[in-house]
Amino acid sequence: MAIEFLQNLQEDHSMARGRQIAVTDAIISEFLGLPTVGLVWTLKKMRLQDAITIFRDEGQNLTVKGKEVLPATLGEPWEELARIIQSYITCDGRKDMVRPRHLKLLVVLKQKCVVNLPAYLNFLLHDVARSIRKSPHVELVVSHHSLIRLIVSYSLAQQ
Repeated sequence: MAIEFLQNLQEDHSMARGRQIAVTDAIISEFLGLPTVGLVWTLKKMRLQDAITIFRDEGQNLTVKGKEVLPATLGEPWEELARIIQSYITCDGRKDMVRPRHLKLLVVLKQKCVVNLPAYLNFLLHDVARSIRKSPHVELVVSHHSLIRLIVSYSLAQQ
């Protein structure tokens, strides 16, 4: 169902198994219990270099390869938190590297900026949907299974 949901994702709704499911920042905020305060982020809103600078200013000597950072160089607790972000929040990423979207969320956890997390999660869903539409191997792109399951369950409970 996740693939169908993402293939049909529009600006404020999706279709899955013949049902229209509303998908908005407000709905994500409501079922996750997260406030809709802070910056509305897109992936490019905060430059990767800004996030790297925040870590380096606090003494971490990050190893950067292209646009990714080696997790071990984040130090604790940030290495473990990066894994949690990859596994449970963005549901993507090779665990051997910390991608820009993960590093930026770590900056939020460091309390260096405030981000509207429901809007960001909604943006990430749409980002994955765009990737699916371009990919010949859809099953390799799909992520966010848990978030999609929560959205669908919430929608069904409201009907």
